[in-house]
Amino acid sequence: MNKKLWITIFIASFALLYILFGFWIAKDTKIILNKAMAADRNDQEYMDPSVFNRINPITSGATTADFSYDSSKHKAGIVVPLHFFFVSKVFVTHEYNQTDFGFKEPLTMDLKLKNGHWYATNVKIEP
Repeated sequence: MNKKLWITIFIASFALLYILFGFWIAKDTKIILNKAMAADRNDQEYMDPSVFNRINPITSGATTADFSYDSSKHKAGIVVPLHFFFVSKVFVTHEYNQTDFGFKEPLTMDLKLKNGHWYATNVKIEP
């Protein structure tokens, strides 16, 4: 009986830790998306420059250089992380709507844990 209890505690602890990591990944994914849309090239703490260039509408060629980001018009959908604690693959849809420009894109991002937060190393944008 004692062995079953320890196994149950171990499995429950592992599941709880996995879920908590998932919430942390979801929070940092939304930060990454906001920073990439805001066009702050100097903030490379959360993403590789290639990730920034693919997500940001100006550098990806989706709109002109007079685009100004309004965070109230940007929404990130439900973040679905598949992870093994220090690396993760994230599936999320984000959308941006303003009068003259808008999009809704499903993204797949590869993240890794770096310096106490999640760092985007690769992004794939679905058409």
